[in-house]
Amino acid sequence: MVSALVYLLVVAAIAALVYWAVDAMQVPEPINRIVKVVTVVIAVVVVILVVLQLFGLATPVDVPPVTQ
Repeated sequence: MVSALVYLLVVAAIAALVYWAVDAMQVPEPINRIVKVVTVVIAVVVVILVVLQLFGLATPVDVPPVTQ
């Protein structure tokens, strides 16, 4: 359970860092929005995979094992 929380915190930190960096670099608008949407989608998919693995369900992607 603790390792799942660590994974989720790391994913959230990386997503927030990318989201902030795109704003800080003042990337032009279409690219800005695309990078932000892709970042959020990847973060949500990783969170879903970690939660599924935490509940013991098989996932199609190998994520590091979550200990309970």
